[in-house]
Amino acid sequence: MELAKYLVDNVEDGHDVIRHIINSLSIAELQQLKMDLGFYYFDDSGTGRLLDFIDKRLYPSQMDMMPKMPNASINQLLDDFNNDKGGRITTSRIELQKRFDYQSFDDQKRIVDAFMRRTTKHDVVWCAKYLLDDWFWRDAYFDPVEWYWERDTDNYRLLRVIEKRASEEYLNGKVQLFENQNEGTIENEAYTWFLVRLGKDKNFVIKKERLSPFRYVYICAKTGRCVSLDEADSALSQVVSDELSEGFFCNRFRRKLDGSIAFDVRGRIGHALWVVAKTGNTTALIRFNEWIKEMCCEIDNMQIVDCENITRLILDRIFLPNLQLNGLEYG
Repeated sequence: MELAKYLVDNVEDGHDVIRHIINSLSIAELQQLKMDLGFYYFDDSGTGRLLDFIDKRLYPSQMDMMPKMPNASINQLLDDFNNDKGGRITTSRIELQKRFDYQSFDDQKRIVDAFMRRTTKHDVVWCAKYLLDDWFWRDAYFDPVEWYWERDTDNYRLLRVIEKRASEEYLNGKVQLFENQNEGTIENEAYTWFLVRLGKDKNFVIKKERLSPFRYVYICAKTGRCVSLDEADSALSQVVSDELSEGFFCNRFRRKLDGSIAFDVRGRIGHALWVVAKTGNTTALIRFNEWIKEMCCEIDNMQIVDCENITRLILDRIFLPNLQLNGLEYG
């Protein structure tokens, strides 16, 4: 029982080492370990992964044969997955995921329900994108989603489910918790997404001082709120500043086949322009576009080709007074 507890406590952080530990056990020890793991099955997602590792040792021939299951029905696959028949959990899981998009809505719902009842992290995260659809959602699913998100708050798939399915009271409590635990600006995806949900109520007060300029404008764009020209400029300034500091921004200037210089707006810059456009700040977009055109002409006229000199030129021609350079200096 002590070995079972040790494996359950450590499987999420070091499953590669755990696999070797399981491989070191005899068949009798594996059978006893599988019985001991039954005490933890409903308390920890790692148990499902451990059982898969053990089954691969106990039933090697079945496990080798199972990936090729072209004739297995959905009912058979679900039966194997739910009842742990002959160590077929892993292979039936793979087959169910592979076939999912081609099944009827009713069968898709059965598959999601089977995965959520198994409650391993792998299965819950895989189901997360479907739980955004009301067809698949059941209130009973919230607890396992919350349990894993609390332990992995950066998991975007789980975060989206929490943001959509949690009550406003729950989200308000989490927002207060983030604000109490952090001083100054809060750079946290969960905090941002919760404010997007709560901010759709125009009576909800968004604390601008707790957000970076871009995150504030982003939340306003998503919730249909207006921002000033200075706030829109500050949002664009932050994105330019971040890319300058990371050395990415200069790589956006590229020479075309006709010899002229073009600016690539894809990625973070394109997203920032979309955000500002959603707030209706046409003037901010025009100013940014004119500045980019000026930079392209300067780079072309001066025949600058290296990133360092492009960055130096950009710093000499900063178009926004609010631009913060994050300590980046060129003498």
